[in-house]
Amino acid sequence: MYVQMKNVMITVGAVCILTSIHGQKRTTSGADTVQLKKEVVIFGKGITSSYAERSSSIQNITMEQNKNLPIRSVNEALSYIPGLDFRQRGVQGVQGDLSIRGGTFEQNIVLVNGFKLVDPQTGHHALNLPVLLTNVETIEVYKGSGTRVFGQNAMTGAVNFVTRPKEITSVNGQIYGGYFGGLGSQFSVSMPLKNLKQTFSAAYDKSNGHWYNSDFSNQQYCYDAILSLGRNNEVRGLVGFTDRAFGANGYYSASFPDQWESTQMALAGLSHKFSNGKFVFLTKASLRTHRDEFRLKRMDPSFYTNKHWSEVVTFEETGQWKSVLGLTGLGAEYRMEQLASSNLGERSRDYLSGFLDHQVKLFNKKLILTANVHFFHLEMNGNRYQKLLPGFEATYLVNKSWRFFGNVSQSYRAPTYTELYYQDYSNLGNPNLQPEYATSAEMGFEWSHSWGNKDKQKNRLSFESAYYHRNNSNMIDWQRSATSIPNPWMPVNLSSVVFNGVESNVRWTMQGNQKIRIKELSLGYNFVDANHQFADFLGWFQSRYAFSGLRNQLVAKGTLILGNWATFSVTYRGCERFGSGTVSLLDAKFQFNASKSFNLFVEGNNLLNVDYVEAGYVQMPGIWGKAGVSFNFDQFDKRRGIVVLDGK
Repeated sequence: MYVQMKNVMITVGAVCILTSIHGQKRTTSGADTVQLKKEVVIFGKGITSSYAERSSSIQNITMEQNKNLPIRSVNEALSYIPGLDFRQRGVQGVQGDLSIRGGTFEQNIVLVNGFKLVDPQTGHHALNLPVLLTNVETIEVYKGSGTRVFGQNAMTGAVNFVTRPKEITSVNGQIYGGYFGGLGSQFSVSMPLKNLKQTFSAAYDKSNGHWYNSDFSNQQYCYDAILSLGRNNEVRGLVGFTDRAFGANGYYSASFPDQWESTQMALAGLSHKFSNGKFVFLTKASLRTHRDEFRLKRMDPSFYTNKHWSEVVTFEETGQWKSVLGLTGLGAEYRMEQLASSNLGERSRDYLSGFLDHQVKLFNKKLILTANVHFFHLEMNGNRYQKLLPGFEATYLVNKSWRFFGNVSQSYRAPTYTELYYQDYSNLGNPNLQPEYATSAEMGFEWSHSWGNKDKQKNRLSFESAYYHRNNSNMIDWQRSATSIPNPWMPVNLSSVVFNGVESNVRWTMQGNQKIRIKELSLGYNFVDANHQFADFLGWFQSRYAFSGLRNQLVAKGTLILGNWATFSVTYRGCERFGSGTVSLLDAKFQFNASKSFNLFVEGNNLLNVDYVEAGYVQMPGIWGKAGVSFNFDQFDKRRGIVVLDGK
């Protein structure tokens, strides 16, 4: 099986081509935050569109915003985005499950520069990222049905971590220490050579753990490059690797406190993009490999150990062209997923999909209509699944301040190999599982107003709200009997689960000459109601995921500027889940500008000392904190042999 895969990859090496789904222009400082939204171009599988013309709920979280959060990994930033539920097992993003708008952690897709991190084994490893907090320029969050844009798995949305090599020589990073013996460092080096922009990044983090058997070590390496071949051609490449080992007390079972796990993920891709104004052609290919070793008893591998090795090869060819009839997009994707496992066996499946989009702009380009259809072909367990999934989107731009949007579409997801074949004393896979489907609809609006000096970044107040509806059919969930013993968990296809929700966000960014002033205030609220349409009138069954999602979520953030020497940020998160109480978390961060290139920071998490569990059976820590120094040498002048310092 793997000989076949390696032969395929030798061929891929000559053609391998992968690009990012983003198209934003380079930003150099936090002052570009407001303009960024006007410049961003959203690249998916089909038609590209500007951020201002988007027909769904999309958020862009910039590096400047992430700098004000009390986090040491990009994964943790997801906890502060309304509509997203990032449930950690432990701290600093060692492992966590991402859910969007009430969905499960299997119903979304994670990308790095447009490279899909599909894991056929389980979604638990989707956020094993090779990118660092110091080199992620933007986090693009796509909420709602994303099959048209991202293909399989994006039933409830997608998250894309965007890096971009700088055009100047630079070195930046951070060194920190904290509670529980925590230590870490991150470094990124950019070295452009004529038409080649490139960045290499590396990081190491460790901790003794906040409770018994919760220690971890994490290594990350990433190389990102962009090669310009004239005005119309661009080649992009990315190579990344992450190695994690951690005590897994409470991760998957409360009965074995000495659980341990080690994972390694490697990602490689290359791309070529051609554009001449009327035509855009994008060819992509990527390889993701993942190794996972899990032990029930850390120091006794012979007691119970699972080993899994997966490889995923993805090819994509997309194009779009302008004509008198509008903008047309067309493309196809092929993906091969293979797995060798001591528990799941040797597995392989193929996935093929295609799409057709067409967009027209009417009434002086104020009304934007897009119709699309997505086709997929999946071969799994000797069965063949094929289906056409239509969709429709509309945006109406009233003026510069008002935007109304709506969309309706269908999406799907194939079960993972864990859901199909996993077996142990408390879990039993179901090889008869079928793909799950969803019909989704969303409607909403955005209002924004800017004012201030035109020569500088303006003050900006924005408000966005959306209502969403999702009807899942054949939804996959793990269930077990509440009355019989033994009662292992088993995944089943539920008949129907209906989700209805409302999400609202308000953000105020302010500029001024005052030495002490508020820089930013934001407030986000998300409500989800789930109606499970399956018969269990006597309460004979328990559900693992269908009844554990967010019901109410409130996220508030504020940043205060203290002259030219310091910044203070505070965040509040309130979460209520189905069947459980409310958890209120307060975090804060203080940054001191020691010089133009060095910043000192102190940050505290869970300042209210709340007792809570996010995922599995892992007790999260009470009050804890970190402190360190960040630095940024923004340009090296070879002629004078000196470093030009720029801490902005």
